[in-house]
This record gives sequence, C-alpha cells and structure tokens, in this order.
Amino acid sequence: MIKEKKIEINCIRYIHKHPMPSNKNIKNWINFSLVKDLVSHVNLIFVGEKRMKTLNFKYLKKDKSTNVLTFPYIEGNYIYGDIILCAQVINREAKEFGFSLNFRWAHMIVHSMLHLQGFSHDTKNKQNHMEKVETKILNKMNFGNPYVRA
Repeated sequence: MIKEKKIEINCIRYIHKHPMPSNKNIKNWINFSLVKDLVSHVNLIFVGEKRMKTLNFKYLKKDKSTNVLTFPYIEGNYIYGDIILCAQVINREAKEFGFSLNFRWAHMIVHSMLHLQGFSHDTKNKQNHMEKVETKILNKMNFGNPYVRA
C-alpha cells in the first residue's frame, strides 16, 4: 500500500442509478495518481449524460457527452480541482472496450488526476508521455494497459 498524502476529496453524486465506484476505491486511485505533492483538494462530481453534454459544449464547444472533464485551479504551490464524471459514458466505454467497470473507472480517475497535475495530450509527444504515466500507475494498481484493447 502507498503512503497516503493529505488531500481532501469530496464526492458529489447527482445521479445514483448507474454503477459508480466506492469512495474507498476513488480515494485509493487518487492517492496512486499523485505524482506531484501539490494537489490538496479534489471534488469529484458525478453527472448524467445531458448535463455532461451541456458542460462539454459550454467549456470545450463540443456538442456531445464525454466521459470526464477536468478543471484545475492553481493557487500558489497548491492545486485544487473539479473532476466531472459521466457514469453512463464511462460504463458504456468499459463494455465497448472489454474492460471491467473498476478498470475503466480507475483509468478515468488516473487520467483526470494527471490533467490536474499539468499533464496533457494536446501533442503526440505529450500524449505518449501521459499514456506511459497512466499505464505505469494502473500497473501499480494491478490493472493492465488501457490503450491495449481486448
């Protein structure tokens, strides 16, 4: 087990009828995802597809629902963040990709936590680096490579 860092985690669930990970799993996945000692507070907000589509259009001008949106806030040497997760999309992707729900959810938490810490995939080099870090973290949690599909 890894040493837990002091980080405040709030889970806000606006939906309840779709499978979502336990708070214990979420906390574990977040702690594994901390590659920088700067994150001090994270809000995970679980929404439905309609709300996610609205947010995706408002902030990224994409008129469709998505799996996760990440909003980092930097204040001095600390990072705070909101992670918006869409259970329907994540669960559907797990099935489409042949992954367990826990694997897909862990990947989305790791992915979004890396975004909070400054990682991006807006160039091929940055994408390759981020994917390597994601895979390394997921392997430490006994998950496979999310970029190798069944």
